[in-house]
Amino acid sequence: MEEDLTKYETIGLGSGIYFGNLHPSIINIAKNFDNSPQRVFIFSTRGNPIHGKYHGQLKEILNTKGKRIVGEISFKGYDGTGPFLIFGGGNIGRPNERDLSQSISFIRKALPEYCIKDYYKLLDNRLPVIDGSTNKYYYKDGKNLFLLRGDIVSINQNLCTGCGRCKTVCPMGVIELIDKKAIPDKELDCTLCNLCCINCKERAITLHYNWRDTINVAKRHKNRKSL
Repeated sequence: MEEDLTKYETIGLGSGIYFGNLHPSIINIAKNFDNSPQRVFIFSTRGNPIHGKYHGQLKEILNTKGKRIVGEISFKGYDGTGPFLIFGGGNIGRPNERDLSQSISFIRKALPEYCIKDYYKLLDNRLPVIDGSTNKYYYKDGKNLFLLRGDIVSINQNLCTGCGRCKTVCPMGVIELIDKKAIPDKELDCTLCNLCCINCKERAITLHYNWRDTINVAKRHKNRKSL
């Protein structure tokens, strides 16, 4: 059963590049679009460093269908064709972390309304993370006052509905429900697995860490026998 794409305001279309064009299935999807005024962004991975022309046919079809193209992005990708196979393929390791970072920046610029506004990063009064306590912060954004709990695992209390999904999926028992709100009361046990963020439908949770934090996680859990 094919997905009904007419119910979406924004659609992303992309694939690898095959003989100078996006995959035929992507082109066929575009050809079957109706003329509703949807927004579309385009992405691809490619072997050739030239950017732009690979999306030409798709863009032409989208324009005839009345779609608004909000942006396009393309990265080098693994190339397992032709003479590259002699050396194990071309562009090995691509897309990489830098490409991922650029794709995030692309989405934030093209579709800012789909991005989580991370108020924690805007705080100027952050406190050290102490075992057994959860820091509380207030941030005022215009007329709205937001309450944030936690530092490594920051949960926006205004967005949290207390559904408990994050508590259920957390393998380390970091999150507790207190007064029908999720509170990260054991942050130092967090392994940065990101399951709480992925499963939060309200997008109320953000994780904050750097490479030093990942090392500290390994040190804290090196003697742990099991979860």
